Formats: sequence, C-alpha cells, structure tokens
Amino acid sequence: MNSLERRFVVGLAATLLIVFGFLFWGAMAAVKSLSEANVLARLEHDAEALLAALWVNPNGQVKLREGRITPIYQQPLSGHYFLLTFDNRPPLRSRSLWDETLQVPPLAAGAASTFQAAGPQGQFLQYRSAGYEKGGLRFTLTVAEDLTPMLAHIHRFQVFALGLLALALLVIVSLQRYVLRRGFRALDRVRDEVSGVASGERQRLQALGPVEIAPLTTEINRLLTQLQLRLQRSRQALGNLAHALKGPLSLMTRDVDGLDLPATDRQRLAGRMERIRTLIERELKRARFAGEGGGQRFAPQRDIPELVDALTQIHRDRHLDISLATLPEGTLPFDHEDMLELLGNLLDNACKWANGRVHLQLSVQADKLHITVADDGPGVPEADRDELLHRGARLDEQESGHGLGLAIVNDLVGDHGGSLDLQRSAGLGGLEVRVVLPLPAHGV
Repeated sequence: MNSLERRFVVGLAATLLIVFGFLFWGAMAAVKSLSEANVLARLEHDAEALLAALWVNPNGQVKLREGRITPIYQQPLSGHYFLLTFDNRPPLRSRSLWDETLQVPPLAAGAASTFQAAGPQGQFLQYRSAGYEKGGLRFTLTVAEDLTPMLAHIHRFQVFALGLLALALLVIVSLQRYVLRRGFRALDRVRDEVSGVASGERQRLQALGPVEIAPLTTEINRLLTQLQLRLQRSRQALGNLAHALKGPLSLMTRDVDGLDLPATDRQRLAGRMERIRTLIERELKRARFAGEGGGQRFAPQRDIPELVDALTQIHRDRHLDISLATLPEGTLPFDHEDMLELLGNLLDNACKWANGRVHLQLSVQADKLHITVADDGPGVPEADRDELLHRGARLDEQESGHGLGLAIVNDLVGDHGGSLDLQRSAGLGGLEVRVVLPLPAHGV
C-alpha cells in the first residue's frame, strides 16, 4: 500500500540520516583536527623549552639542563619523547625512550615537518621535527607524543555522538509521525463519508476536509450530484416516453380495428402492436420500481419491507400473505434501484399468480447473494420453464403473465453476471424463482 505517511516518514528519516551523517563527519573531523592542533602546539612549546635547555659544557659536550626538562620525559615509555640528532655528534634522547629509538630523517636548519607514525610498545605517535642551528651546532630536534589516549577519548565521543544523533533521529521521526497522524485525522471524517457514499448511506460529502483537499472533495460532490441527476433524468425520461407512447398506441389499435382488412392482416398488425404494448408496460414497470433515488446501495432490512407494503397495497383486493425470511443486515453492494426493480418484478409476478401466499428469502453465501421467491399458484410447466430460460429466447415476446416480469429480471440478472433458475416450489407448490448474484469485489 502506497501510504503518504510512510513516504513522508521514510523521506524525513533518509534526509535526516544524510544531514546527521554530514554533521557527524564534520564534527568528528573538527574534533580530531582541534585535538591534533592542541598536541602540536604542546609539542612546539616543549621543543622551545628543550632548545632553551640545550648548552655545550666547557668540555665541548652537548648537554641539557636538568631543571629545564619536563619530568614526563624522564619516565620510561611515558608516551612523551624527544630526540636530538647532530651531524657529527652522538644523539641525545629522552629517558622515556628507554631502549627504544625514533626513526626520524635529519632536517636542514629552518625546516620543519609533522607526521604520525608507530612508536615504542605499539604506541601511535604524533611527531614534530625541525632543523635548528645554535652556537655553531646543526641538529634536528624531534618531539613526539602518544595519541592513543586522545584517540580513545575521541572514540568515546564518537560513540556518544552517534547515540545522541540516533536518539535525536528517533525523536524527530516519532514527532513527525505523530504530527502527520494528527494532521491526517482531519481526513478521517472525509474517508468515512466516502465509505458512506460507496455503501449508499450518503448521497454526498458533508466534510470537505483541509484546504489542501477541499477542491478534490468539492469536485467529488459535484460529480455525485451530476451522476444522480443524470440517472434520475434517464429513468424519468424512460418512464415518460413509455407513458407518451401508450396514448398513440391505443389510438392506432382502435384505428386498425376500424380498417377493412383481411383477418390475417388484422391479426398480424394486432400482434405487432401488442408486442409494442408489452415493451411499453415493461419499461413502465422498470420506471415504477426504480423510484427517484440515485446511487444508493441496497439495504434489505430497510428497502424490502417498503417494497412489500407497496405490493400489498397494489394487490390489496386479493388479501395476499407475503412472508419474509430473515433479511441480511447492513447494505449490499448493489444499486438500490436495480435491486428494487428485480425484487419488485419477482414479487409482483408471484402476487399475480399466487392463490394467497408468497414467500421471499435472501441470504449471502460464499460471496453470492441468493434470492428465492415462491408462490402457491399454478406454477409453470417444466417445458415452458425450459423455453423461458433458453439462451436467446425473447422473454419480452411471451404472453402476459410470468413472461414480462421474468424478462426484466433476466435482463438485470444478466447485467450483474448472475443466474436465474425456475422450479416448482416444494413448500408452496407454485413457481419458485431462484436468483444468484455474485457480490462485487469490494464486498458487503
């Protein structure tokens, strides 16, 4: 699922990782550079102190005044070392070197270099070497300091900084996710109302949402209104056309009866006009059962009792008992008008032929809607049943009675990809019509 929240959170986390990565790299580079600069400054000060302590005694020997040497250079392998190398004299070493030595190339007077290299006992040293000339002596003074303690401190700082940045990343992403979820709550009502429109509980959206999506929800409302108006106009126009044709057809029938025509021609014309009349009656039935709604979903417990009440009023002179089995709860993913049209024709057909009882049963099984309508009338012979359901048969050409209602039902069932089956009712003895409609993919 392509979630905006996930995309925002992942994008923010990736951006923060890049930014924090650069910050961490810059901070570590700065800390290391400052630490090394501090070590070099200390080595330079020590070198100046050693240079000041250097003297030549009356015997011509090069010595260092003891009081001028920092005690750290007297401790064996202390991590602080110096080495003076002369052109033609033995070198002078700090006692801290013990039996070790430093491998440093000689430098000309005024030249200086800094570098890092391995030292005694696996220590990692920062070197500062410079060439000097004092009292006619040319020598190279090298001062070195072990960087291992400093690097250990830097490593601990790196771990601390990484932990702090990771915590900051977690807090920022969590806060951003909370802010996003709180912001998306404004869309929850819109989402619920869209679901309500899809289920047929609403005709339009009342909540327009934040200003960022208000144009979208406004356009959805406009399209819903336009769709409902077009559907209503189409059905009303169909009913109006059928009504308008009934009058001229009656006049034509009367005119044909008054013409002096052979009996065969008269029967042929009368049959064709009767076929037109049957089609008009069929469309009038469709318009009557469709009603004025548009885009609603079918709710059995709400819609079927109203339909039964209407049919009871239509056939009130026959005192029919129209019984209902337990109806499914909620809404079904079928158009409200289509289902009223389908059930209305089935029940109206059953009421016409029933002696006194009609039974309706709806159930949802295995992602399919099962509809059964039975009556206690004379039923339909098995041979006629096969003919009614034969592929390619024109049900609207059947005689008045079962044919017209079942023609409409057959069209609707075919439109929904379902099946229609006619049998003799085992309980009531009349015709039993079984309709199976697959539920659309989005479910009940």
